[in-house]
Amino acid sequence: TMSSNVRAIQTTLKEAGFYTGAIDGIAGKLTVEAVNKAAAKAVVGATEIAIVNDQYETHPENVELTVKEPTSPIKESGFVLGERSLKNLWGVHPDLVAVVKRAIQITRTDFAVIEGVRTKERQKELVRKGASKTMNSRHLTGHAVDIVPVKNGAISWRIDDYYPLAEAMATAADELGVRVRWGGSWSIINNSKNHPSDWIKAYRAGGGKFIDGPHFDLPTA
Repeated sequence: TMSSNVRAIQTTLKEAGFYTGAIDGIAGKLTVEAVNKAAAKAVVGATEIAIVNDQYETHPENVELTVKEPTSPIKESGFVLGERSLKNLWGVHPDLVAVVKRAIQITRTDFAVIEGVRTKERQKELVRKGASKTMNSRHLTGHAVDIVPVKNGAISWRIDDYYPLAEAMATAADELGVRVRWGGSWSIINNSKNHPSDWIKAYRAGGGKFIDGPHFDLPTA
């Protein structure tokens, strides 16, 4: 189970002198700090980091402290875009395509591209259903994509499963020098000083307006 995995990691961290808390299977602040320190010394790796992240990010009070893998080099995920995802990128702005293709290489959670360029008819349908709030969508001009997490072979709609996607997209965008906005927190544009935890905090604060977790776009300004 998740808690038993965390307990084993805590034991390893304590034996290595990085962790002073209880062996309780709860990925709290002390566990996060210890994993960060241990990762920098290569005492733990990507698997342990992912386990702690997956539990830690399910608790809203923990958003300001996220576990980061060592930045050099970035761990490759092994995930690839499927044929349908690649087809859905046709006509999308090359900068955004590049970000998506880089994000799939570094994401902690597999994802699929479910929508890129939209027709006006499609946009009208989404507005009518309440799935979109505007006829001026960036999808109409190829400046937006919708991506969704894939877990155990199926699409997940749990908002917690979108945080790793936001992290991967923000990291990829920074790496490529592209400005990207997430539909989970419309007011925050990625940059090296505030992503992805600020995206997540902004979402949990209400996002500013209509929340669209799968949506990523190139902002107009």
